[in-house]
Amino acid sequence: MSFTAAAQSFMVLEKMGTKKRFEFYKGEIVLVKLDNDAYYTPLQIVDFGDSTLITEAEEIRLSSIKAINLNKKGGFLRYSGPLLMLAGAGLFAIDAINQSVVQGGSYTVSSGVTTASVLLIGTGALFTFAKRDKVKIKKWWRLRIVQI
Repeated sequence: MSFTAAAQSFMVLEKMGTKKRFEFYKGEIVLVKLDNDAYYTPLQIVDFGDSTLITEAEEIRLSSIKAINLNKKGGFLRYSGPLLMLAGAGLFAIDAINQSVVQGGSYTVSSGVTTASVLLIGTGALFTFAKRDKVKIKKWWRLRIVQI
């Protein structure tokens, strides 16, 4: 009888002291900024070493990664912000068209519709502009390899 065990390894970007963490697995493409680079480089993860990220072309030490672009993560928040802003503007426009064209009167500002429109646009703006796309690996953020 022979027993074999295979360990699964992945890379974790986590903010210490919180539950915020992002996991990266083999085969994923990660946008990283290295020590002396001024731009983000897409790297496809082939494997992980003890403290290295092995890509198709080279082996990169985790300590040489200065920032990671998380733009491809979190699909819901990526699209919900612009959609909420569009819904707020659309609600205001539909109310104006309804009052002036369909009912045949002049347009008067409705406080309920204006409040709902402003809330939708404001929430959409928060979702769009307050998200963190790029994380610098310093202070509270750390990058490590986890083997299970």
